[in-house]
Amino acid sequence: MKLKHRKIMAADEFDFEDEELDQNEEALGDQLDDIQDNIEDLQDTVDDIEEDDVDIEIDNNIANHLIAECENCKGIFISAMIDSEQEVESINGICPLCNKDTVQNLKWIVKDYPEE
Repeated sequence: MKLKHRKIMAADEFDFEDEELDQNEEALGDQLDDIQDNIEDLQDTVDDIEEDDVDIEIDNNIANHLIAECENCKGIFISAMIDSEQEVESINGICPLCNKDTVQNLKWIVKDYPEE
């Protein structure tokens, strides 16, 4: 019986192409640097955002105006019609929401809330 001999090699004895691995590692490092730069840029942008000041006009002149609902688009808006003793259920006109000549049903009245 004849035995065959083979040389057993450890992983560090294999001849890897070190240059190719170095290039891959370098490319990966460059990509990670680019990602880090992008994250820093985004963080700078987020840090620079300033909230707008709240500036709500208190005197808006809508008290006693009627709120209308458009029959076409079902949108609800404050109409130019002011509450009066005359009963009016609907008006015709151009809806400010759908820009069509429609019937606008008058549903509610804007009232001032009493200040305390």
